[in-house]
Amino acid sequence: MVHAVQDPAKHILLYGERGLGKTSLANTFWRHRSTSSYPILAARVQVYPFDDFSSLWIRALEEFQTVFRHHGAEIRANFPYVTPDIVRHEFQKLPRHLGAIMIVDEFDLLRDREACELTANLLKSLHDHAINVTVLLIGVAENVEELIINHQSLRRVLTLVKLDRMSVTDLKAILDSRLRLTPLVISDEARSEIVTLSCGLPYYVQTLGKFVAQNAIKNQRLQIEVEDVTAAIDNFLLEGGQSFADDYQRATDSRLGSNIFREVILASALAHSDPSGVFGAFEVSKTLNVIAPGKNYYHTRVQQYLAQFSSDRRGKILLRSGMKSDYRYRFSDALMQPFIIMKAIKDDLIDEKLRHLLFRWLGEEDHEKEYQPGIATADARQHGIVPSLTAEAGGENAVVSESRQLRSKLGIQPANAGLSAAVPQSRHTPTLAPRGPERSWRLFRR
Repeated sequence: MVHAVQDPAKHILLYGERGLGKTSLANTFWRHRSTSSYPILAARVQVYPFDDFSSLWIRALEEFQTVFRHHGAEIRANFPYVTPDIVRHEFQKLPRHLGAIMIVDEFDLLRDREACELTANLLKSLHDHAINVTVLLIGVAENVEELIINHQSLRRVLTLVKLDRMSVTDLKAILDSRLRLTPLVISDEARSEIVTLSCGLPYYVQTLGKFVAQNAIKNQRLQIEVEDVTAAIDNFLLEGGQSFADDYQRATDSRLGSNIFREVILASALAHSDPSGVFGAFEVSKTLNVIAPGKNYYHTRVQQYLAQFSSDRRGKILLRSGMKSDYRYRFSDALMQPFIIMKAIKDDLIDEKLRHLLFRWLGEEDHEKEYQPGIATADARQHGIVPSLTAEAGGENAVVSESRQLRSKLGIQPANAGLSAAVPQSRHTPTLAPRGPERSWRLFRR
């Protein structure tokens, strides 16, 4: 990002899931690189859903007018409407010895397609004329992809910066750096619970960290324990969780007692995913069978629920991408994922045993892992299971070793850190249950 600011021909696209700190990064990175020899000034504009190109960029000119008022730049902003050329002409008035950054936040809220097209044209025009202004667009991944696809020439104009979820090491560092300023200390178990609950999102580490510290002080203790985390969950659901409660209720509401909307969305929140929070239906089905052992929920049934969660009727709590044969999902609002886990703890969907497996597996050797929960991994460690395994085939039923049977019961496979950790690298998961010849042959061909 710093190199892009120093290059007059470059602009920046900062993207990733919501709640990762994109706005905080955009508002602070340039301050640390601004020197007396090369001062950098930044203006910020917020996108609103009703914006068109003129309303957005007139506000941007007004912000620049305020920021550069004392630097000899007389920028006009009192236009009835603007075009990309008008905005470029005003930007040309900025002093060459100053670095200028225009931060456009929440760009994904811009619904007017023409406004997106004209903004792309503006970036191209600023690049072609080497205007000394860096435009920093902040948005979610879908908006970035759409902008790039429609304007192939922007690939050489834009510096793409993607934020993924934070690692365990960084999440723990947030807690420890704050606590060092106080006489408080935190137990390893409480720290692991907070880090796992946060799902890689710094907002939750900070929020839960605040609540656990307050609860410890309230009880006149300098040691933060697991009981403080439980109290922090209650406080968050009471004070901050109301904003998510309506969306959760809409997604899981059902009049039929046989429906498992709450269980499937919880399995989605705990399923193994990549650093961007993307997971598949197989991961969810395996996780669901760990949450509700003995029910044997099949992949096809889970897919039906995931499809409903991606519909308008359920509030699109999940976003679906990819091909029909291999759909991938992620939460439309990443901040919803930790809420679902905490709500499940509150509603006893996650019992004490499951909670113990979920939160107490992060050891010193796991510091570089992603945020991913690891119930099945922890269960495997407790039973002393060797992680390596090879599938053995023969006849209609697979021949399995004792450790393989136990792994199958727990939903465990190697090289996965998720709750189920049961999905091998292939897209299809064989079953070890006895089946008839016809069914077995179909599965073998598949």
